Amino acid sequence: MKQRVRGVRRVLKVRDTQKRLKELALLQAGSHCASMEDSAKRIKRLHAETHRSETAVTAGSLAAMMELSDRLLEASDVVEVSVQNAMQNLAAAERQNLAAQVIHDGTERLLKSKVSMLRKMDARQADYSGNMLYNIVNYQNKERSDDW
Repeated sequence: MKQRVRGVRRVLKVRDTQKRLKELALLQAGSHCASMEDSAKRIKRLHAETHRSETAVTAGSLAAMMELSDRLLEASDVVEVSVQNAMQNLAAAERQNLAAQVIHDGTERLLKSKVSMLRKMDARQADYSGNMLYNIVNYQNKERSDDW
């Protein structure tokens, strides 16, 4: 029984490591998602600023502003796709983190129940070993088995 408890303790250590790795992955996915959303906001702000300035001195500067505006729109579309992918990765990391937490909690409960059962068995054994009638019956059983 003690070997089983040691085995469950080893498994619990592995589960704890897995849980910490999933938490780290969740933090990284959250930070990536936040940075992508920030980039999308900055691009949209730049695009809005290019349309605010209504003073175009020359046709060349107007053409440059329009080209910049078009490029910012293209970049905005690309970043929106990246934001959606980052959100999907964040949701997947949250699900994996939750699953790792549930597995860790289950393993922890199993360990506690095994330790509790082992303590109860040790307490019963201590009670039986102090009982004189129990020792006499065991001694008689041992004598019978030695007769064979």
